[in-house]
Amino acid sequence: MLPPRRLRLLSTGLLAVFAAVPVLILDNSASAAKCAPMAYAAQSTADLVRLTAVDLRPLGVPVGPVAELALASTSSTMDARKPVSARATARYADAGVVGVKLSPLLLGSSVSQQAPPTHAGPAVYNALSQDAGIAKVGTGDLSAHATWADKMACGQQLGPAGVSSAAVADLSVLPTSSSALVRVPRNLSSQAVTGLREYAGRTASVAAAEIELTDVRLLNGAVGVKVLKPPQLTVTATGSARTSAVEYTNPLLEISGPNIPTQRLATPEKNVDVTLPLTGGDPLGTLLRGLNLPLLNSLVGNVHTEGLQVPGPEAYALLRISLGGLDKSITNASVDAEAASVRIQLILCGPNQAPVTVLDLAIGLLHASATAPNTPVVTSPSPSASTSSPSASHSPAPSTSPAGCGGPGCGGPGTLPKTGMGPVAYVVGSGILLALLGRLMMVIARRRSA
Repeated sequence: MLPPRRLRLLSTGLLAVFAAVPVLILDNSASAAKCAPMAYAAQSTADLVRLTAVDLRPLGVPVGPVAELALASTSSTMDARKPVSARATARYADAGVVGVKLSPLLLGSSVSQQAPPTHAGPAVYNALSQDAGIAKVGTGDLSAHATWADKMACGQQLGPAGVSSAAVADLSVLPTSSSALVRVPRNLSSQAVTGLREYAGRTASVAAAEIELTDVRLLNGAVGVKVLKPPQLTVTATGSARTSAVEYTNPLLEISGPNIPTQRLATPEKNVDVTLPLTGGDPLGTLLRGLNLPLLNSLVGNVHTEGLQVPGPEAYALLRISLGGLDKSITNASVDAEAASVRIQLILCGPNQAPVTVLDLAIGLLHASATAPNTPVVTSPSPSASTSSPSASHSPAPSTSPAGCGGPGCGGPGTLPKTGMGPVAYVVGSGILLALLGRLMMVIARRRSA
């Protein structure tokens, strides 16, 4: 289970972005008007690890092909026009798996919540360590919180709609009894959030996704990857392409290891390649021989033995580490963005043969999309205008929830549900100070626990 201090840090900062939204009071006529649902919608997902493909047969190992296995996955959706207006889900493994027979316990390690009705606190699930053969996930905590208020449907009330998080102690891909091809240790997490906030003078739909981790160890530590800056993705839809936005923070990596010069990776245009000989005593060969093949064969349901090959004497493997690029689209109708933050590939190479990718995985696959109606710009009362003057007029502006979590019954006036992570606090400019404080708390806690 995660340390209590880590859990407390996960619960600070994120929802402060909605608390930091300026409170603009509705006038009486706007409050009395009927709140007809409008096209406010958003969706976000964050997969801590997504195994896109694994097929070890070209290396002479009867494992694969396997595709699309997501681990520590979170999602949040909001749609003001649907009866279920908000939903948050967190799971240990994506059920849509091809080629792997996951245990019912692993697939059942999930939690979900929907609104309306709104919820005072999140639904939580404390999960045990799970071994799927291809991957192993340590103990952790899943959380899903959905909130909704009637006036959110027409953009007259701001706040979070869905917040989900998955925090696990560690995660390994192709584990053996003593090592793993890819291991992500030390309390890692993913999070997805959707909601409404004010942006560019309008009520805007917002969706954000992020992961939090500190380092990645490859081939039992033969290659180390420090994550100096985690990735963050936020999209904001205002109903106008001119004022809508996509904000993405590239991760910053530092790569090192024995006989590997320390180097940093900060842009998608570059990658780091590490050559791995296939001589039998190398780190890759040692790991492959340590795989629990009976367990893997019982879980992988479509191994084709006719694809087995023995690498030639001059064959070698290439371990490639790269940053995925950002794909985005901004129109009046919608905003959409996706980024595969860190990509790790294992490629078999050799003379007189085309390179063959035997493993391809993404760490931090983030996706966010949002839509919003093109409504008139919200204007606040001028400080110099008299509130009693009949000539002083302005468009009604949205207000934050009086309970702070999207509706009544959410813990009392001014309170917020205690879920979330600090980095996503950057989605609102006025929440930057709180986000920096939350980040500082995380750094201090890590140094104390080191």
